[in-house]
Amino acid sequence: MTRPSPTIRAPKPNQHERAARQSTIDTLLQRALRGVLTIPEAAVLAEYVRAERRLADKTRQSLADTTRALQRHREAADAEVQRLEACIEELTVIRGGQETQEDAACMTR
Repeated sequence: MTRPSPTIRAPKPNQHERAARQSTIDTLLQRALRGVLTIPEAAVLAEYVRAERRLADKTRQSLADTTRALQRHREAADAEVQRLEACIEELTVIRGGQETQEDAACMTR
């Protein structure tokens, strides 16, 4: 009997880095709100916020690219379905409803 696969994957190294960065941002923001943030801490906070913004921009761009690719694939699939439906309709009319091996050849064009 095979062991079931885990439903939760182990975090990737960049996920550890991001979680640590976000935790540090939260801590530094709390210190800033209390008015006890030092200049070096402010510099770290600024760099971490910039890193998160860069990551968000990169993710947003990647998602936009994926969405555009999916749309192209959907359009191509729709066009192929329409072509095949037209082919089936044409063959049905020509053959009077009887399918032959030639019908399968039309489907692969």
